Amino acid sequence: MLLMVLTINISLDSCGTITIGAAVAELNSECPQDMGDGITMTKSELVDGNWIITASAPTLETTLVDFMKPAMTDYVKSNAEMSKLLKETNTTLVYRFECSDGTADVKVAPSDL
Repeated sequence: MLLMVLTINISLDSCGTITIGAAVAELNSECPQDMGDGITMTKSELVDGNWIITASAPTLETTLVDFMKPAMTDYVKSNAEMSKLLKETNTTLVYRFECSDGTADVKVAPSDL
């Protein structure tokens, strides 16, 4: 269910590269975006060297988000463009879920890739 939130496509420019700022801005321009199952991606931003993607998930509890961390990390690893971008810019990707019982973050650091 949460893997739907992970589907982040970044468009490469004609040289086959994209900056972290452009990727963040591109994703933010698509917000708010209904991801299904009551989850809405609300914003994408750079904060203190972290790329934070926030999703409103009022039907989920934080324990479910914690449970999904390995699958979410594996997804980012399997996305070659995103992994490369995060490693090259030394940026941690943070999926922030605003759940029914609080906020849960799933962090994917460059060292995880």
